Amino acid sequence: MRRSILSNGAGLIIAGVVSFLIAPLMIHRLGASIFGLWVLASSLVDYSGLFDNGLRYGLFRFVARDWGAGDRQGLNRTIANALALSGASAGLVLLLLPFLLVWAPRVFPAAAGAAFHNTLLLMALSLAILFPARCLGNYMSGIRRFDLFNVATISSVLLRNGLVAVLLLTNHGVVSLAAATLVSSVFLLLLAAFLIRRADPGLVFSARFASWSGARELFVYGGFAFVTLGGESLRSYTDALVIARTLTVALITPFNVATRLIEYAKGVLSAIASPLNGRMCEFVGRNDAAALRHLYLNATRYFTLIAAYFGMLFYFDGRALIHLWVGPEYASSYGLLLILVAGYLLAWAQYPSNLLLFSVARHRFLAALTLVEGLANLGLSFHWAHVYGLRGVAWGTTVPLLIASVAIEPWYVLRVAGIRWGEYFRLGFARATLTALACSALLSLGMVPVSSSSWAHLCAAGLGQSLLFAVCAGAVGVVPDERQAMLLSFRRILIRANRRFAAPAASSTGVTRSVTPGVTQ
Repeated sequence: MRRSILSNGAGLIIAGVVSFLIAPLMIHRLGASIFGLWVLASSLVDYSGLFDNGLRYGLFRFVARDWGAGDRQGLNRTIANALALSGASAGLVLLLLPFLLVWAPRVFPAAAGAAFHNTLLLMALSLAILFPARCLGNYMSGIRRFDLFNVATISSVLLRNGLVAVLLLTNHGVVSLAAATLVSSVFLLLLAAFLIRRADPGLVFSARFASWSGARELFVYGGFAFVTLGGESLRSYTDALVIARTLTVALITPFNVATRLIEYAKGVLSAIASPLNGRMCEFVGRNDAAALRHLYLNATRYFTLIAAYFGMLFYFDGRALIHLWVGPEYASSYGLLLILVAGYLLAWAQYPSNLLLFSVARHRFLAALTLVEGLANLGLSFHWAHVYGLRGVAWGTTVPLLIASVAIEPWYVLRVAGIRWGEYFRLGFARATLTALACSALLSLGMVPVSSSSWAHLCAAGLGQSLLFAVCAGAVGVVPDERQAMLLSFRRILIRANRRFAAPAASSTGVTRSVTPGVTQ
């Protein structure tokens, strides 16, 4: 898990830095209105991608389960059924494409025109190619080869954003950016096909392993995952549609600035969640319920710590970050960010609960809950947008999210896991909550000043806040055994680093060691 998380972390850092750098370039080169059309087209295509997202959740779960059980034939059946369903999903998206091309300009008049039409067409084709590519990538993740999965993903991200940067700097339009996305999707498919052979040489691709029963099992599991992700997408991606319909397309841009920062934080959690989910599925395959509960409670505590850390950074540094990142004209995005963070903090702390339900195939309730929450988000955002503008859209996201995360989901998850409420709060939340309160109190006293005058000052402030949070977490957030293990690991790292740097220094001064232990010549 440590290697997988580090691999995902490396991929996340590279993708996050590239996305962070390309966002202001796109906003200022395209302009608020055209960038809003780009976000709108991306949102419409993302909804179509939900057909495949549920399948990929199911694929990851069954591959991790079969890998943990050592079932080679099960792995061959799973990938065959997944590729068949993935091809069907791609065909369905292409069938829906003409409807999207006709429907979108009618509902969103600002989207009328050849540029939007061609952009949507190219991005839909790109999505259809991504279906089998993501399928292969999720298989590599399921067998713990996140390193190869991230090699493919990082290469595709660098290619796409490199092309986008060149096209923007040479004054090409939004259609060219969609073409670059299509090129990177083809590249990802070819690279994933090459790497999966290295990840699992024993894997056999054959249509004879596909069956109606196996495809049905994968489809049913993925169907409820699809509903869950559909509800999450109503929360995350309908905001652009609501703003375009009730306000103006140009206002999508300041809202997107806030949601991008939220997505960066979600990316960190996802990098940790994927290996964690795989580990949970392996415990399910081994019927080890005690290990599953122990992992779940520890994961809840750590995810709560991570959520508190991001909440701290957004609160103390969000205004300065937005000012330096995209310019002072988007200062209103800071207020939107704080409203969204208020809901997402508790949702991120509940991330392990979602993973537990998926691992034990009890995610039907989660699918229904997330769908209801997403519909409530959509309705409230439409209503409050007319009254409060962009802040109303943000509150329309936050209020249903808080109700679902605090009042409903924990009750069901604890019932499934067989965990008492007292144990849940004591082992999952108590230490993390104390850490957040202690660190926030110290920062409120001005221990780490924040300045928006330069990136250097902001980075120094963020580093100081991070070190303070790490000290508070080490003192309060972890249990004594974990603290001792962390100190031991840190000591080993220092010893290895000392040996690595001491050896060249010794050889440069002419000092050598004899073959006989303990004797130096």
